[in-house]
This record gives sequence, C-alpha cells and structure tokens, in this order.
Amino acid sequence: MRGILIDSGTGDLLVENGGLVIGDTEAQTVEAVLVANRGEFKEWPLMGGEATKQLSGGVDVMWPGEVRKMLRTCGVDCDEARIDNNEIIIK
Repeated sequence: MRGILIDSGTGDLLVENGGLVIGDTEAQTVEAVLVANRGEFKEWPLMGGEATKQLSGGVDVMWPGEVRKMLRTCGVDCDEARIDNNEIIIK
C-alpha cells in the first residue's frame, strides 16, 4: 500500500523538501492497528489490537485470530500473529 508516511519518532506527518513523503504504509498500518485500543478509530469501534494489554498479562487465546482479521480488513496480508517471550510477531 502506498500513502502518506508518518514520522515514527514524533507521530507527525513526514515532510521532506517542503512536501509530504509518499511511500509504503504497510508497517505503519500494522503498528497503528496493534497499538490502538478498541474505540480509538471512531469509524471502526471494534478495530484495535490492544497489544499493550496482551504484553502486560495473560494473553487472550483469541487475540491472534482477531488481529489477523483486523489486519486483513486494513489490506495487510497476515498469515501469523503471535506473542512470544513478550515480543509480538506478525508474518
């Protein structure tokens, strides 16, 4: 997917040479879905991986399947989603 890139450090739009930067947005889409809590995307209130909740305690057994569905809805091909040793792995 191509679109407007966001600066990963500040969260602002990425600007170079006085213009917005266009590029592959798949990684930032995955990050946005995983980090978001349910209800943050007002148009899609059930969208949000709530990864911080999964890392801080017991992992929901339904979480990998739900995250795969969310990512596919956003146009990102995802075959595997899992948490391994407090690390989120998306393939």
